[in-house]
Amino acid sequence: MAKKTRMIIVGAGGMARHHLRQLLLQSDTTKVAAICEPDGTAYQLAAKLFKDAGMRPPPNQPDLEKLLSEREGEVDAAFIITPHAYHHAQASMCLEAGLDVLLEKPMVMNAEEARSLIRTRDRTGRLLTVAFQSSLSPYAARALEMVRSGATGAMVAIHANVWQNWRWSCGWRTRTSTRWRPGWITAARRWTSSRRQWAA
Repeated sequence: MAKKTRMIIVGAGGMARHHLRQLLLQSDTTKVAAICEPDGTAYQLAAKLFKDAGMRPPPNQPDLEKLLSEREGEVDAAFIITPHAYHHAQASMCLEAGLDVLLEKPMVMNAEEARSLIRTRDRTGRLLTVAFQSSLSPYAARALEMVRSGATGAMVAIHANVWQNWRWSCGWRTRTSTRWRPGWITAARRWTSSRRQWAA
């Protein structure tokens, strides 16, 4: 039997709980060893997902530095799903602790933070993946392979549309504070990343 990936979840907000629902369907390959969430209500909502699945909720350690120290040698990876103003510091700490990191998009706040995080990745030798689902999709990878091989003919244009009803369903996407980038910027980064991949 393959060894399970022992993971910590950093953040337990709405997006984190969305991902947790999927992770709980993969209990044969993945074990959530601990959660790091300073908000007690958010943690309780995450814990309920485990209980509803008939599983014991993992403990919560709100302090990431303490969690990494307490779990040294006991976990393999971190899934960071927090406001991206915190991504650089949190991902750096996890990489330095010897963990592979899956980082929710957008990666960081600016180019210098991105370069810094890449340097940390290279120095520690750990994996760092940003969760752009289009670039990770096996279907997108196969389509890209077909385009690059010439099987689909010459590419003459790339066109994309996004519709998620943000005005009514997700208020944070329209905020312009430094803590949250507006949702349209997040979408633009996602599609720009995909377009660069396809146009390469």
